[in-house]
This record gives sequence, structure tokens and C-alpha cells, in this order.
Amino acid sequence: MEKSLSVPPETEQQYLAITGRISIVLALFLLAQVFLTVISEKNSVIYWLLDVIVFVSIIYCIVLVLKSMKFAKNISSLGYWALKFNDEYVDYVSSFSLRATCHIMVVGGIFLAYSGDSKWFIEFIAPFGLTDMLQVLLGLAAATHGVLILWKLREEGLDE
Repeated sequence: MEKSLSVPPETEQQYLAITGRISIVLALFLLAQVFLTVISEKNSVIYWLLDVIVFVSIIYCIVLVLKSMKFAKNISSLGYWALKFNDEYVDYVSSFSLRATCHIMVVGGIFLAYSGDSKWFIEFIAPFGLTDMLQVLLGLAAATHGVLILWKLREEGLDE
């Protein structure tokens, strides 16, 4: 049963901003994981740096998720779970980023499904595997989602 809440736009905007940060941190995690698989020198500075990025992104993602859970009682269920908001601009930003993310996933998924086992594609993505390319696609989609949210919300804040 949907609660009838009069949610201030600032609350919805804060929740959406946290969601954007979670997406960026998730993208960092996924992309760092991919690059860890191709580094052969396990004692290198780059390997260590990527390992730190993975660890920090996991911790920061957990912190952001816990922070976002505090909004469950302050915004509508539709806003919390489906990113559909009452405020017109916040809803526009949310739907804009979700559409862009969906397009990346669909086009990228079709490309990977079509080219995934082609010899030229396997040679092109070497030393990455098809699973790594799926992770890159997910990372790109998550990064796009988060960056678009934070960019559009910041854009509105600069106009005020």
C-alpha cells in the first residue's frame, strides 16, 4: 500500500544524488575488476592501486547504500524503488539517465550478442574475455547513469 507523502523536492533530489554516486562507485568497482584480470604483474603499483580502488569502492558503496536506505521512509515507494519522483525536474533527471543507461545496455548487449564469438572480435578485445566485456558494458552503463544524474542535478543547482 502506497503511503501518501508530501515529499519535498530537496529530499527526492538528495536520494537521486546518492543513487547517482552509488552508480559511479559501482562502475569504478566493475572497471577496476576488469583491469585487474589483465595485469600479469601482481606486485606492480598499478595492480596495488586497482586493488585499493576495488576495496574502497566496496566500502563506499556499502556506506552509500546504507545512507540511501534512510530515505525509504522519507520518500514514496515508487521513488525509492523505481526512481519515479513527484518533483518534475527530479523525475526528468531520473528518467533521462535511465533512458540513456537502457540504450547503452540494449545497444551494447546486441553488439556483444552479435559479435561475441566472432574471431575478429575475440582478437580485438584480447586479452579481455567476453565476460570482461560484459563487465565493461555494465560499468559504462552504471557510470553513465551516475554521471548524468549528478551533472543534471548540478546544472539545476547552478541556475539558482
